[in-house]
Order: sequence, then C-alpha cells, then structure tokens
Amino acid sequence: MTDVRIQDFGENSRPNANDEFMMIFNDNSEGKTRLRDAFYGMVPDGESTHNNVFRGWNLGALNSTHIANIQNGTFRDMFIGDYFSINGSNYVIAGINYKRGHGDNISLGNHLLLMPDRLSKLDDGTVLRPNGKDTRFMNDTDTTAGGFANTKLYKTYMPSIQRKLEADFGSHLLNFRQVVSTHVDADGAPDQGEWRDAKVGIPDEPMVYGTTLNGNNKNNAWYNVGDDTMQLPLFRLNPEESNNHRDAAFWLRDIHSASGFASAGTVGDAYWGGASLTWYGVRAYFLIG
Repeated sequence: MTDVRIQDFGENSRPNANDEFMMIFNDNSEGKTRLRDAFYGMVPDGESTHNNVFRGWNLGALNSTHIANIQNGTFRDMFIGDYFSINGSNYVIAGINYKRGHGDNISLGNHLLLMPDRLSKLDDGTVLRPNGKDTRFMNDTDTTAGGFANTKLYKTYMPSIQRKLEADFGSHLLNFRQVVSTHVDADGAPDQGEWRDAKVGIPDEPMVYGTTLNGNNKNNAWYNVGDDTMQLPLFRLNPEESNNHRDAAFWLRDIHSASGFASAGTVGDAYWGGASLTWYGVRAYFLIG
C-alpha cells in the first residue's frame, strides 16, 4: 500500500454514501474508515451542533430510524435545511428542539420543528399561494378585532393544514402549547391572549428575523410573540429562506394595527399589510418526534 499513489485510485462513482471510505495513514500502517463515521467523529451528535449546520439534503420519507434518532436526542444524519419528502410535499428542518422547555403546562421531548418548502397545503392538496385576486388567507376584511385567534387563517385554514399534516406524519405530529392573541385595544395593539393547545402554528417576526419589527407590542410583546422569541436556525443560516426563495410573501401572526398583520416579503423585507390583502401566502410550522 505504501507504493500506491493517490492518482492511481480510480474515480469514485459515488454509488452510495454509505460505501464511501477515506484512507488513514499512520507511520507505516494504513487503514480505512467510512467518511460518515469520520464526519461524526468531528461533528458531535446532539441539538447544539446540528442546529448550527446547514446541509439541505433530501432525507426521503420519514422512517423509524429518523424517529429513533430524534427521540434519543442524537439527531444523527439530520441537519438544518434537510427535508423529508412525503405525499408530494417537502418539509424542511427549520429548528431542533426549538420549543423544548417552552409552554405553560407541557414538557416536550426531543423534536424537529419543520416548515413546508415555501408554502403550506390544505388537506385537499390546495397550496396556500397568493394570486393577488381572491386569496384572502388572513381575513376577508381589514380587521384584527379578536386578535389572531379570530382570523380566518386561525379558524379555517389552520385546521385544514393540520389535517394534511396528520395524514402525512400520523402520531409523530406533536402537540404543543402556544400563545394566541384574543383582543386588540382602541389603538390596534393586542392586549389579551391565552395559551392554547396546537399541532400547527404560524411564525412570528422573531422566528424569521430574530427581532420584532412591525408588530405592535405597546401592551407587551407577549401577546404577539409568546414563547417564540428566538430566530429559527433555518432563517439564520440560509438568507434565501427569509424571502421564501422569492416564491411568495407569507403572513406572520404579529398584529400591526387595527387593520393589519406583519408579513415576510419576497425581497427580504419585513412588512405588514391589511388583513384582507391577497398577496400573502401561508407557511406554517409544526413539530415531529
């Protein structure tokens, strides 16, 4: 082996990542190890490391190995930007254990926070992409009365999104607790809210941008933000995600005024619009484990 030159090795056709090896040389001895094993020798398992690596691989359909590696907390071979392909939809890993320890009366185990690639779908397969004509996903009129809890998005579209996710993930779709605004004051700022059970949520400004920008937090940021106070690793590590790959702007749940909600724009802009605007789509998040 000592007389073999690197250029004498044949080209690697890469038939399977599990069949790729690297040579190890130590004084007068040689050996080999799988590239994947060498990688995990340098990149430890666990949420802290995997939350800080963007990869973007297609993981295929969710399987028992994925679930085992989520539940045991190693998150082996799952990184930010990787995605599952299920029933014609791609679901991107946006955060790892993002909501662990959060909520008023529930203790979540290890989990992935997923979002659809670009936009959510209803249980009939409809993609919540705006057409600029009649796609009033937040409300039919420009009002925020009753808070986010009283919107058409919350009452009509989110249950349908949830049914689609239940069909795709079954019992691995997790329940969590979230803060939902339920009232706005005379100035259009939310002033009441409550914890509610959820299996699907709409992101707020901190989850996308890392801070509040257009949400009206005069009475307390809690009503708009609740416990979702940190930027998701997906948006931190890949700027193209914050403009949704220039596909479509999407609604955020932060109330801006008596007439409008915050949104995430297609050119990287944080914006807001009247609740009946037809130019904003929906990109919900959920947890699996």
